[in-house]
Amino acid sequence: MDKAISAKKSRRGAIARAFCIYFAASAVIVTATVLKFALIEHIRDDFSVLSYMLFSAVIAIILLGHFLYVVCSRRKLLENRREFGAIYAAMAFTVIANVYLETINSFLMPAMLAAFVISALSNGRDAFCANIFTNVLILFILLTQNRLTGSENYYTIVSKFAQGLTAGTIVAYWLSGETRRFGFIIKGLIVAVLSVVAVFAVVAAFGEHTLTLADIAYLSGGTLGQVFLAVVLQPIFEAIFNLVTDMRLVELTDHNAPLVKRLKEEAPGTFIHSLAVANFAEVCASAIGENPYLARACAYYHDVGKLMNPLHFKENQPDGNPHDGLLPEVSAEIIRSHSTEGKKLCDEYRIPPEVSDVTVEHHGTLPIYVFYNKAKQLTDGDVNIEDYSYHGHTPVSKIAAIIMLCDSGEAAIRAMDNPDAERVDNLLRKLISDRINAGQFDDCDITLRDLDVIRRTIIAAYGGQFHKRIKYGGLS
Repeated sequence: MDKAISAKKSRRGAIARAFCIYFAASAVIVTATVLKFALIEHIRDDFSVLSYMLFSAVIAIILLGHFLYVVCSRRKLLENRREFGAIYAAMAFTVIANVYLETINSFLMPAMLAAFVISALSNGRDAFCANIFTNVLILFILLTQNRLTGSENYYTIVSKFAQGLTAGTIVAYWLSGETRRFGFIIKGLIVAVLSVVAVFAVVAAFGEHTLTLADIAYLSGGTLGQVFLAVVLQPIFEAIFNLVTDMRLVELTDHNAPLVKRLKEEAPGTFIHSLAVANFAEVCASAIGENPYLARACAYYHDVGKLMNPLHFKENQPDGNPHDGLLPEVSAEIIRSHSTEGKKLCDEYRIPPEVSDVTVEHHGTLPIYVFYNKAKQLTDGDVNIEDYSYHGHTPVSKIAAIIMLCDSGEAAIRAMDNPDAERVDNLLRKLISDRINAGQFDDCDITLRDLDVIRRTIIAAYGGQFHKRIKYGGLS
């Protein structure tokens, strides 16, 4: 009952925050459009206050359609205010860019810009829907402007609207999930060139006037230019809203990324361990339908907190163990602090929460049995196990659960003498069972089937270690 009440409150809060973002985007679009209308003499003189109010209301209603779609169909997007805010910012930017560039030449309008930007920031479905509502807004604003000014530019605006809808739909689905910016540019240019040809053909067949050289230049430049503009805008949006995109995740796992480079140089043993965990986490994520790029990034950063005390962790100790001279409660505090310190470091380097949260979730609230058992041997009284347990949070996502299992599994198997498939299988079964019994998966929606798939995937990934090697003659 408490969880149900909490879920309802959380959903209401998410809707309220999303509505504020929707309202802000509407206000920005209305303000920018009204400002443009105020600069046009015919509209300024003939448009009444009531007309402005009705015009603004229609803009808000059109954008409300997109908001209601998100509320009804995209709960995950609704709860991710950073991604939701980025989508609305991209929509508002596209509308304003089109409305003002139309003043120069209608063919210059970047009608597909929202699709180009959002396809990299979100999934194809969200980019598709945002592109539709964005183009409907542009069409309404410019047709209203044309009617008020007596312009006969309807055909050009409608043709650009058609280009925005059709080519934008292709962009939304074809470019979504592209992890290389160069690949994004090539695909984007292919769509842009084809859409330019299509507009030329339609105008030539049905247009009331022949395209001038200026029209051709503006159409080509405006359509092709938005591809490069989108590539410039994407990392800006990613940075401002601290978003996780496949492109950003690939960049985060570059070995020269600042925090990864520090880990490589200051804690090389932990870096090697993180690479191994990343390899297993990536294939496990793919096996259960999760994002492998996110799994790899989380694995790279899950242990960055060890940078605060690298020599207190076994993989970084060339010789000797500093814990031999420490009280068990001191050792336990040093070990468990790497999860909370990792979160602080990630926040300092502006690592997205989807990645940084795993630093405090990959050990959950499990006990550190080495120092708990040591403490029991040193005292005759009772020892509170919570004093020797991690103070993190249990996994709240399948990715965090994957990292928990791959992290502990990789370390445990590495410590085994002559591991074989059967021993590894038994070990992983015990690791999973212990964590289920300890309630470590109670806060995430991972299933028993998922856990079984992860177990079998890890065994398969370690399979190369179990086969016999061929002895080559003449080699010692």
